Amino acid sequence: MELFDIRNWFAHNLCDYLREGEERALKELKEAVDAILKGSFPIPHLELKEQDLDPFTEEFLREKATSYREFLKDLKEDFEPTQEDIGRSVEVASLLFEKGLYFEVHELLEEVWMGEFGKNRDFLQALIQIGTAYYHLKNFNVRGFELLIDNALELLDGYKGELFGVNVDALKENLKKAKETQEPISLKGKVEN
Repeated sequence: MELFDIRNWFAHNLCDYLREGEERALKELKEAVDAILKGSFPIPHLELKEQDLDPFTEEFLREKATSYREFLKDLKEDFEPTQEDIGRSVEVASLLFEKGLYFEVHELLEEVWMGEFGKNRDFLQALIQIGTAYYHLKNFNVRGFELLIDNALELLDGYKGELFGVNVDALKENLKKAKETQEPISLKGKVEN
């Protein structure tokens, strides 16, 4: 199983749970996370055996499992799936972003964005691009990070004030600073120092 297959498996299962409340997806995720963090092989649902792993993939798995465990631990027990609700999707995407699950931000919001043809389309695309920008930065693609931050700022240009719990004005300022410093920000647009 390739690294991208592993990344996609995690993201698709998590987003299936977050969007639709699919308990099977959550159960499989938790089983895989527990096995990875305990170092038990083979890893359930991933068809990974210890002898098939290189050090880079092992590190990736540990980091992914740790981030997922932290995210799932902070998810409320009475969590309601986001469905196609833009506000709920943005709220959950912000939580994913805070845990460094940038690819998952993209995966969660993309489905909502594809169905949105109104005034919120560019806003959603900007958030997707911010998640993707930080995913690139995490993979040492600074140029990709900078280009996507610029694109996100262009898309956010027509917005101001608060939208779906996001302080758009603060978000834009934080993105400008982040482009220079490459520091994490908050999608909620809290003022960063």
